[in-house]
Amino acid sequence: MEIDYKEIREGAEVSVEEGYLQDGLVVYYTITPAIAMSANFTRQEALKSRRGTVKNVRQDESSGAFYVTVSFDE
Repeated sequence: MEIDYKEIREGAEVSVEEGYLQDGLVVYYTITPAIAMSANFTRQEALKSRRGTVKNVRQDESSGAFYVTVSFDE
């Protein structure tokens, strides 16, 4: 994510939307409402749950971007 959102803090519950690339062979997730986007994953790695808990938020010193780690009950 590019902005420090006050609601995205450790312990916060978030929802994600699943998106598809390459005719559904690749999936990605967006913390809603369009706050941050995940890396791409194979269809076999797709999440079963759409709600998770923020475990960590850190800012990269060189780029200024924020990285969010979310844990899902899988």
